[in-house]
Amino acid sequence: MLSDLNESYHSINGALAESRHIFIDNGLNRVIGSQGRDNSTSNRKISILETGLGTGLNCLLTIIEALKYPQYQFLYTAIELYPVTQEELRMLNYITITGDEYLSLFNKIHAVPWGCCSEILPNFYLNKIRSDIKELKSPDIATNPDVVYFDAFSPNIQPELWSSEIFKGIFSVMNPGSILVTYSSRGAVKSALRDAGFVVKRVKGPVGKRHITVAQRD
Repeated sequence: MLSDLNESYHSINGALAESRHIFIDNGLNRVIGSQGRDNSTSNRKISILETGLGTGLNCLLTIIEALKYPQYQFLYTAIELYPVTQEELRMLNYITITGDEYLSLFNKIHAVPWGCCSEILPNFYLNKIRSDIKELKSPDIATNPDVVYFDAFSPNIQPELWSSEIFKGIFSVMNPGSILVTYSSRGAVKSALRDAGFVVKRVKGPVGKRHITVAQRD
């Protein structure tokens, strides 16, 4: 919970299942699937941009997924204006859900210095940027992301983050054929994405949520 905004970081219906369904299954794995899954092919690169590192759950799940694909190089850029505190981290129960074997990876995520690209795995690098996405110039957001996890606080809380201007900035740096995925399926959000140039579709959501949005830069 971010007390200043009275907003929770994740769904009460299960943070792990929600994040995996939205950002891994409908984001990262769509990109991997479009490139093929031939393990004999090496040196493939996937760039990921997350708006809102939050607790680091999306990043942790992406690292776990990266373990399955040693032939890929993953570059993960996360933007966060309000980093979680050590007290909040201690209250999380993600490791009891995902398994103790991932504790060191989870700790690495939060130990990475801000503004410095650091190795988490031999094929996974994390760059944390402490900033508001509204204050970033487009070239600073990420280097041609293949997938964008748009995990900002809800349109009710921060509607300015869901504007066509924000989406246009992200669109401008994305690779052709890349994907933006978000938990929100509101009409205004989809309209703003279309205005930015995305091809937008609604897909089935996780438990407790009817739909999510997948937007592609053609």
